[in-house]
Amino acid sequence: MRVPIENVAKVFRAGFDTARDSSEQLRVGVYVDASATPFLIQTIRDAFVPQLTSALVRVARVASPLAEVKTDTDVAIVITCGSAELEACVNQLVVAGIPTVCVAESSVEVPFIVADTAMRGLIASTNKTFLLESLARWILDRTEKDMAFAANFPFMRIAAAHRIVGQASIGNALTGALFFVPGSNYPVMAMQQLGMMFALAETYGRGLKVERAYEAAGMLACGLVFRTVCRAICKHTPHVGFLIQGLIGGAGTYVMGRALMELYERNVSYAALNDLVGKTARTARRVVSPAAEA
Repeated sequence: MRVPIENVAKVFRAGFDTARDSSEQLRVGVYVDASATPFLIQTIRDAFVPQLTSALVRVARVASPLAEVKTDTDVAIVITCGSAELEACVNQLVVAGIPTVCVAESSVEVPFIVADTAMRGLIASTNKTFLLESLARWILDRTEKDMAFAANFPFMRIAAAHRIVGQASIGNALTGALFFVPGSNYPVMAMQQLGMMFALAETYGRGLKVERAYEAAGMLACGLVFRTVCRAICKHTPHVGFLIQGLIGGAGTYVMGRALMELYERNVSYAALNDLVGKTARTARRVVSPAAEA
C-alpha cells in the first residue's frame, strides 16, 4: 500500500502545471449584431467578465467585412437575432481559424447554420441557464484551454468540473478492473484522485493553498475505506472481482469528485480548522522544548 515518493512528486508537479494552465492567456471576441436583443447582450456581457488579468474580451460590431480580425482569438461569440451581414461576418471569422458560435433567441434567425461543426455553431434559447450551459459545453469541446476558461468565467466551471470528475472516474474504473489483486491499485488510484482535486481547485479558482492538505488527507482516508470494502466484497465474489474493483474505483472517485465540487462551490472556510491546527502545533512545541532541553 506504499505510495512511491516519485509518484507523490509527480502529483504535486501536476498541481503546479494545473495552476499554470488556469492562468494561461485567453482572448475572446464578442461580436454584437444590431439586431441583438437586450436579453442576449446582457447575458453574454455578464457571463464574460474575466476573473484574471490573463484574459481579454474584445467587443466589436457585426459588419461585412469586419474591419479587423485578431488571429490570436481563442473563440468568437456572435450575438445576433439575424441580419444581412451575419453570414459573411461568421465566415470571415471561421476562415481566420477562429471557432465561432452564434448566440440567438431562435434558430430561424441564423438559417445558414443547420448543424454544429468543429469551427461553427449555433446556440438558440430564451432561457438564460440553458443558453449559458450550452455555450460552456460548446466552448470546452473546441479548446485546449478549458482550465483557463473555467478559472476566468464562472459560468463554465460546472461543465468543466463535470468533465474532470468524469475523466478521473473512468480512469480509476479501468485501473480497478485491470489490477488483479484487490486493493493493490490503491496508490495508482490515489494519485489520480489527488490530481483531480488539484484540477477542480484551479477550476473553481481556489488555487494551491495549505487547505488542499486537509482535502488530500480526507481523500486518502476515503480511498482506504473504499479499498477495505472492495477487498471484503471480492473475497466472496472472486470470479467477478475485477468488475467489483472497477465499479468501486469509478464510483468512489466520482463521489469524491462531487463532494469536492460542492466544497469549492460553497467556498467553505477552513479558518477554524487552521486555528485548531495552529494551537495544537504551538502546544506540541511547548511540550517538546523542555523535554529536549532536559
